[in-house]
This record gives sequence, C-alpha cells and structure tokens, in this order.
Amino acid sequence: MPTIEIVIPTWNGRRILADCLPKVIECGRELDPPALVTIVDDASTDGSADWLRREFPQANVLPLARRRGFPGAVNAGAFASTADILLLLNNDMIPHGPVLRPLVERLREQDVAAVSARVLKWDATTIDVGRRLRTFDCGEISGVGSNEDFPEPSFTFFASGGAMAVDRGRFIELGGFNEIYSPGYVEDTDFSYRAWKRGWKIAWEPRSTFLHMGSATFAPRGNAVKLWVSRCRVRYLLRRNSFYFYWKNLTEPRARRSYWKALPGRALRALTAGDVFYFAALARATASAGEIARRHRAEKGASVIADSDVFVRLHRLCETRAENAEQCENTHAASPNS
Repeated sequence: MPTIEIVIPTWNGRRILADCLPKVIECGRELDPPALVTIVDDASTDGSADWLRREFPQANVLPLARRRGFPGAVNAGAFASTADILLLLNNDMIPHGPVLRPLVERLREQDVAAVSARVLKWDATTIDVGRRLRTFDCGEISGVGSNEDFPEPSFTFFASGGAMAVDRGRFIELGGFNEIYSPGYVEDTDFSYRAWKRGWKIAWEPRSTFLHMGSATFAPRGNAVKLWVSRCRVRYLLRRNSFYFYWKNLTEPRARRSYWKALPGRALRALTAGDVFYFAALARATASAGEIARRHRAEKGASVIADSDVFVRLHRLCETRAENAEQCENTHAASPNS
C-alpha cells in the first residue's frame, strides 16, 4: 500500500474545521498505517494553528508566514510531504462512507495523474462535483458548469481540487497548482489540462464520495454585506483566471486563432450585459501579459498532445471504459456460476 497524506488548506477556518476535521481524521484510519492528516494554515488570524495543535494533536499543522491563497497553501503541503499519494481536501469536506481505497486503486492505473472524487452537497443527495466531459468549440471550452453523476469509474476533464487524489510525483513534476491563480479558482482545471497535454489521464471515481458544505471560505455566511462582496470577488476571480487559463495553456495554433477570433464577440456580450467584472478581469490579465507569455512558452515546450486532441482522447477513454464495463457485466451475467 502506498503512503497517503491528506492535505487540507485553511484560512480562518477554525469553525469549519471543528465540524469537519474529526471525520476526516477518522477516514484516515481506513488504512493501516493510517493516512497522515496535514492542515496547512494559510496565515490565519483566528488562532487556527494553536487551536489545531491543542485540539487535534494527531494531525500535522503546517503554518505559513504569509497568506498564499488556496493554490499556494496546497503547494506548501505537497512539497513538504514525502507521501506517494496526496488527497487534497477543502476544509469544508467530510467523507461519506469509505473513500481511500478506490482512489488508491485508480492511481495505480497506467498514466493516471489524478482522481476526482464524487462530491455531494451537504444534503447528501444533490451532486456538486460529478464527471465533467468537455469539448473545445468556437474558441472556448464548452460545457463549463455541467456535472454528470456518472455511476461507474470513468475519466473526467478535470479533478476538483476540493476532493482530489493525486500522484505526488506527477504533481511535483508539473510544479503543483499554478499560483498565478491565487487566491483560488481554475487552478485545478489548469493542473488537469496540463496533465492531459503531457499524455497523462484524469480519472473519475464515484465509489469515493464526500459531502461539501459549500463556499464556506470564499463566501462566508451570516453577514449580507460580506456575502455580497465575496460573491463579487468570486465572479471577478473566475473571469480573470479564465483569461489566464486560455492565454497560458492554448498552444495549438488553430485553437489559439479560434480563441482570439471569438474574443471580441464575448467582450461585446459582456458589455451588453453590463458585466463590469469581465472588463476588470481583462484589464488585470492584460497587465500580466508578460508573465503569462513566459508561462505559455513553458507549456508549449512541455506539451506532447495538441489542445484539440485532449478532448478527443478524453471522450475515447470514457467510451472504451464504458464498453469494457458492459462486456464484463455481460460475461458475468452469462456465466453459469453467476
């Protein structure tokens, strides 16, 4: 059995951790020896680090001197770890039944870099993170936001960083989450896409299910003004990080031409809709164009699969997996011993 470490980034999440951490520590005992649990405290101001050491001495606490956001906190935990496999969890996640062994099994498959677990909302019935199948159409990735509660192990476009098992060696090889996306959002899509373009796979594993409290850090509850500000911030970050993603990661000339050709139309729609966040994000991304260009050159040099082929490969793998599962089921049903 490979060694496993559960890495939980947190920022001022003491109240959330009090509810969720005991069940995460308990799930670590599914294995022998138990999985190590590390909480990366992202320079919290609520006394989280001292409280964690006092209340949960069985967990490892890694305090950061300055706030690095979700991608940086995850990277700090990953680079400090010596485990073979990392389970990255939001601080507002709890396991819903046994979760570790199916994730380990999938990471043993050839060329699987990461596995996305199934995530339900706190009501334990509504899908929050499912299988995500995407295509590249009209200069952008289509199907964004759609989730499929697919019942069988399969593959997915990206693994959600909130409940994601990853081969630590491959995570480190890719440089972890790209901290240009800090404080968060899109970094998990970016990681998964870069993994696909290096010839690796991102798996979907519904046998491992977590419950998610939902936006407990980025959108705090209990204060209407803070909630509104947080939601505005999230809208801005999603748009800004989307620009970063496309400008940095599209390396195939045809895909890049398609993206830039469609950009004026998207800007016009944003203007018509009065989407000020779009233009604030565009201005910020433009100001970072030099850094993004440098990262783009690095991605272009490291990629072995074209942008368009990523989506072809994803759908082909899903179809092959489904066909194999159906054949196994039919063979089992036809067996005289079944």
